Amino acid sequence: MNFDKGRHAATLDAPPPRNDRRAHLSELDAGVRTHPHLAGGLIERRGVSWVSVVRYGGPRRTVEIGCDFRDGQWWFCWAADGRPIRPARDVTATLHAVASELAGVSG
Repeated sequence: MNFDKGRHAATLDAPPPRNDRRAHLSELDAGVRTHPHLAGGLIERRGVSWVSVVRYGGPRRTVEIGCDFRDGQWWFCWAADGRPIRPARDVTATLHAVASELAGVSG
């Protein structure tokens, strides 16, 4: 019997992805703060982080944006239902999508 490793030990060809969720959400939060029509903040509760966003001058409505690792990359997603918005590397397009959603504009 070998005590150096388990009987069913397995190796991965690639290391597991680094958890960059908080870094991506921080970048999105910084983008929200510089956007002329949006306000919001990075929220963390019980170890779960997301960005809460509201539109200036719009009806009192907020959206919450999370970040998930899917299909080999990080994606911003709607926290309410998990639908992907844009890849996390594209903060500008994500801000546009969020502003459009809050304005009630599709696209």
